[in-house]
Amino acid sequence: MAKEDLERSFPRLGESGYRITSPADARYNCAAWAVGEADRWWDPALEGGYYWPAGVPRLLSLLHLIAAFGTRGYEPSAHAGLEKDFEKVAICADEHSWPTHVARQLPSGAWTSKMGVSEDIEHATLEALEGPLYGRAVQFLRKRRAQASNSGTKPS
Repeated sequence: MAKEDLERSFPRLGESGYRITSPADARYNCAAWAVGEADRWWDPALEGGYYWPAGVPRLLSLLHLIAAFGTRGYEPSAHAGLEKDFEKVAICADEHSWPTHVARQLPSGAWTSKMGVSEDIEHATLEALEGPLYGRAVQFLRKRRAQASNSGTKPS
């Protein structure tokens, strides 16, 4: 998506500060990106090549999306604020509580988002994406950051 299209679709994005961090890639979506995957598309409504965690009903709802992230160790959090020992995600929804987007908080406190089949972006605030397309952040989840082992390997 061209920068002009991003800013037209998300008017608050340009004024809040953002940067494109990767080229467009249709192999993965925002939910996958939020859990750190860039090789498959998470979608409960589509079968045949689309991933959805086992044991979670294949229904698109806020409750089921929270359950899907729960299979990766995420639990509800009361706020979007940065917590040093936790990775956070924010689930956006429209006025009917229909999930529309998931963003992941970076260690800096900024956020990263996969914009549909388009680019990944880094944005300073969640409010930068608020509007008719993504609604607003309605649920925050967190999981404890992986700790480096004594073996000298990088944590996953």
